[in-house]
Amino acid sequence: MIYNLLLCLGDSLTCGARDRYMRNYPLELAKELSEITSEEWYCITEAVNGRTSSELASLAYSIVNKYPDVYGVILLIGTNDSRNKFPVEVYIDNVKQIIRVCRILRKKVYLLSIPPFFYHRHFLWYDKQARLLIDEYNEKLTEIENIVFIDLSKHIEENDLIDGVHFTHEANVKIAKFLAKSLLGT
Repeated sequence: MIYNLLLCLGDSLTCGARDRYMRNYPLELAKELSEITSEEWYCITEAVNGRTSSELASLAYSIVNKYPDVYGVILLIGTNDSRNKFPVEVYIDNVKQIIRVCRILRKKVYLLSIPPFFYHRHFLWYDKQARLLIDEYNEKLTEIENIVFIDLSKHIEENDLIDGVHFTHEANVKIAKFLAKSLLGT
């Protein structure tokens, strides 16, 4: 039997906030990868609701270092950065610091784009300016080298978001299916 571990880092999108079954895309991804490959997969979730890239960057080494058996790291972070109006260069430096830690600890990095949110649904403090920042963040993420970049943005629609920001259960399953195909194709 082959066993595979992935570490999923992020914020409430990775936690699965508001999923009606309290699941998340990492759990769905492990299920999907196990079914496709007939191997045992598990995705460890290290995510905190409201987390920013700055918070994750400062904790990245201690988090990633806890998991020596992890093959790769899936990173999805930045929605809260946009809400807090972090400048693009600060956000990108934080992401690069997190990636650097993963590389130092010999983990393959899968960097996910930040999915769109729909500010007209008036969720918390998200607004048009935050949405524009996410577009800028995503553009810069595509320029980061020596990682596998996976663009989620074209696969998330408004009906995939329960409140305009967070994934529905069906969206977590949809993301997992897309990620499984992307990961196995690399």
